[in-house]
Amino acid sequence: MNDSLFDADFYRTVYDLKDDATSAHFVAVGDAMGLDPSPYFSTQFYKGRYPDWRAQGATTAVGDFMARMHRGESRQPHPLIDPDFYLARYPDLVELGSRAALHFVSHGDAELRSPSAGFDAGFYQRCYLALEQRHPFRHFVTTGQSLGYLPTPNPRDRQQSRTAMAAATKGLSQPVLFCVHDAQQAGVPILTLDLAAAFVEQGWQPVFVLGRGGPLIDRFRRLGPTLMIAEGWDRQGLAEGLAAKTPVIVNTAAAADMAAVAAGAGHPCLVLIHEMAEYIHEQGFVPHLKAAQSNGARLIPSMPRMAAALADGFGALEVLRPGVTLPETSLRDFRRTQKWRRQQDGPVFIGAGHADRRKGFDLFLEAAARLREAHADARFIWLGALDGWARELADQALAKGLDLTLPGFVADSLAWYRAADVYLLTSRQDPGPTTAIHAAAVGTPFVGYVADIGIIGMTEGFGDFVASGDIEAFVSAALRMATSASNAGRRALRHHIKAETAFAPYVDALVERFMSRQSDG
Repeated sequence: MNDSLFDADFYRTVYDLKDDATSAHFVAVGDAMGLDPSPYFSTQFYKGRYPDWRAQGATTAVGDFMARMHRGESRQPHPLIDPDFYLARYPDLVELGSRAALHFVSHGDAELRSPSAGFDAGFYQRCYLALEQRHPFRHFVTTGQSLGYLPTPNPRDRQQSRTAMAAATKGLSQPVLFCVHDAQQAGVPILTLDLAAAFVEQGWQPVFVLGRGGPLIDRFRRLGPTLMIAEGWDRQGLAEGLAAKTPVIVNTAAAADMAAVAAGAGHPCLVLIHEMAEYIHEQGFVPHLKAAQSNGARLIPSMPRMAAALADGFGALEVLRPGVTLPETSLRDFRRTQKWRRQQDGPVFIGAGHADRRKGFDLFLEAAARLREAHADARFIWLGALDGWARELADQALAKGLDLTLPGFVADSLAWYRAADVYLLTSRQDPGPTTAIHAAAVGTPFVGYVADIGIIGMTEGFGDFVASGDIEAFVSAALRMATSASNAGRRALRHHIKAETAFAPYVDALVERFMSRQSDG
């Protein structure tokens, strides 16, 4: 059997088979039972679609598919893999002919190509997967389909959306709607979840409208009804389906299009702006914010620098600095990373976030290389997903011998921060950043470049900024911090951050503001 169409891990996992369940087991038993050898081949579908599958002597359906493919005959291996569609959609593959389906299995799924009109790979990846995740078709077959994920958008009109929201919120005595752009493992979605959990403690019942999904979608769904615009819902209808005067918190300018319709439908609405002004203009969010403000929504930037930069277009805006909740990290995790830290002879430097140009991953690696020159035993860690650009840079740095650890997104980030001596803040643009504050919360100071950073002017006691591009000053400050840190200094830093970033007052302030909007209406 062709290895491309027998996936041992899939076969054993899906059907709960023992380790000795190999391709031979499938040939002898699995095919007759209607089992699938991989996510890309449906045995029952193939036999139903092609009842002549035994005609040319094949002993299994997948064997018939492969034999016919080699003879130049094209057949569908799965109801959502259509070779004719695939070739028409991607002219660069036209010479593959009958081997088109096999190309999708071996390459196309990883390349985010759509195998048929019934599966939109780009939609599925954007709507449900982590930013760096590939193989959307495989994910749908193995995981997403059972969770109710859609293979393509399912457009619903205004009335259908109104009805769906009314049904989702029926019986809720104190609903509050949270809107956010996606459910990725990033600052704003995590802040939204923290806010919703805090509102639950005060007796509220959260409902969520997300632009897209992501790895955190199940956490949203556990807290309340969740609808995703990308799946095909109509924004106006969703807003109209809410009970009158339902409070709405739009947590990010990236979701301001929902704020405009929610405020227009008469709901008291707060828009919490966490993006820097330049980014807001670059991404085209300004018209949505203006529409929201015109319809009565209250715009609240999270940092003074944001408010000042937005004043020309939106007037004087109240600033409400977000509180911070710390990720749950076990004592065992702290002990594990501290044990690792004690084994290191040199200083440890850390950075975090979705590694892209805006987060300055290239600047992080540049500083790391210079720090390594100054201190041969220096170690470096980056927490978070890497996009393709960042992955290539990381591979180059590793090939040159940089001692760089890349664990990806981790739930126990506080343990990693605690094991580091200094946080390297190399972002070119960053409103918070929450990651640097989390590091400071466990006693790890930061050094950063002066750039479009929201916390500039508010970092007394837990970090230093140096002139943008001055790598000599950056490296010098980082080394000075790494060698001068003391346990007493770390304790003082932890106490300072705890006092400055309390979460409960932030939640209370939000409740007070939308309650005042509700009474004004």
